[in-house]
Amino acid sequence: MTKLKQHLIWPLALVAGLSGCDANRDSADTALTAMLETDRAFAEKAATDGAPAAFAAYAADSVRMFPQGGLPYDGHDKLVERFGNWPDTAMLSWTPKGGVASSSGDFGYTWGLSVYRSIDENGDATADHGKYISIWRKEADGAWKFVADMGNAAPAPDAGEPDL
Repeated sequence: MTKLKQHLIWPLALVAGLSGCDANRDSADTALTAMLETDRAFAEKAATDGAPAAFAAYAADSVRMFPQGGLPYDGHDKLVERFGNWPDTAMLSWTPKGGVASSSGDFGYTWGLSVYRSIDENGDATADHGKYISIWRKEADGAWKFVADMGNAAPAPDAGEPDL
């Protein structure tokens, strides 16, 4: 092989490899957009149908939940069972703020801020602020389902704080 050919092979190989990186980035960007849209639809379902129905609709069969102050538990059936005790006056709302998707475009996470509103034993309205992370997987049918979810307490946002 001539020296000219040797010098041309490496740059061409590098360009070919980097063009794959662009495809991976496009796949990750597309997946992140889809996950954020799914998380927003999930939040909308919670607003209209309640958190139990929303969690049941968007959880994978193999979901693992990490409840605040409790031990993790596994499985869609267990999730539905645990949400069976959801108070009628409770409402969970959240806003996705960001996330990351794998380069393969089939796995990633979203995170955001949440508010749990309810009525306490004295009849007073309460609002507990939190943050969450949901791990998403693209299923064989193309739907995004969360495979793990965790939330915990966060301070209430101040009016002067920037929107995350």
